[in-house]
Amino acid sequence: MKTVLTMELSKKSLEEAKKFLNRYRDAYSKGVDNAVKYATEVLYNKVLEYCYAEGISEHTSQINWSYDKNTKVGRVWTNDMVIIFNEMGTGIVGSNSPHPSPNSQFKSWQYDVNEHGEKGWKYPKSDGTFGWTRGLPSRHMFFSAFEDIKAEIGSIVDVEIRKTVGDLY
Repeated sequence: MKTVLTMELSKKSLEEAKKFLNRYRDAYSKGVDNAVKYATEVLYNKVLEYCYAEGISEHTSQINWSYDKNTKVGRVWTNDMVIIFNEMGTGIVGSNSPHPSPNSQFKSWQYDVNEHGEKGWKYPKSDGTFGWTRGLPSRHMFFSAFEDIKAEIGSIVDVEIRKTVGDLY
């Protein structure tokens, strides 16, 4: 006896397939959007963790994150110069331990701007006294957090898509 596999197509079955694909597309798109938002929040928390590990927790309130629902873009940023100096490094110490991959804003970062070299310099502290330094090594909290997220993004996207697509996935 011969086995036959038969599939029938009809206008109704094609309309159902189209509805299914549209639902899947919409749910998939929402899942990706959710993944971007969630990954941005995870990135923010990782930056904070790296800051705490580097002993600069008093400046973490100046680190922010946002997710724009219209553009579907997440951002983690700071304008705090202490965090930026720690990220990039400064002075002769920073020039010997530079940032591993500065983004376009910081490609021209100068480490020993005033050529203090090994002599270092004094700087005003928040308590009114002066400190002395030869600079800081790059601690790259943002960079390290971003590298972590790059390694995790596949599973983040998979989880968020499964949440929205559900049985369709």
